Amino acid sequence: MLNLLAGGRLHGYEMVQRLKQVNGLNIREGNIYPILARLETDGLVISDTEPSRDGPPRRTFSLTNNGRQILSAMNAHWDQMAEGIRQIKGGKTL
Repeated sequence: MLNLLAGGRLHGYEMVQRLKQVNGLNIREGNIYPILARLETDGLVISDTEPSRDGPPRRTFSLTNNGRQILSAMNAHWDQMAEGIRQIKGGKTL
């Protein structure tokens, strides 16, 4: 979720549509709102409400400064883990 929001403000439906394009990932709209609520409680994202031409106002989400810092640390850790897995799969010892 944080990586999706790194590109800018999005509403939940947009996030679901982007996540549905990821092979092997099965996500529904109802799955992401509890995650977003938790990220907001933790101070990693903020939400705003903006008017919509197609119906009720839409709630959009964006990263906070703390969210950007956490995202950077999480991505660095993920890259480190992925490199370790590549080495193991390649038969290299660590």
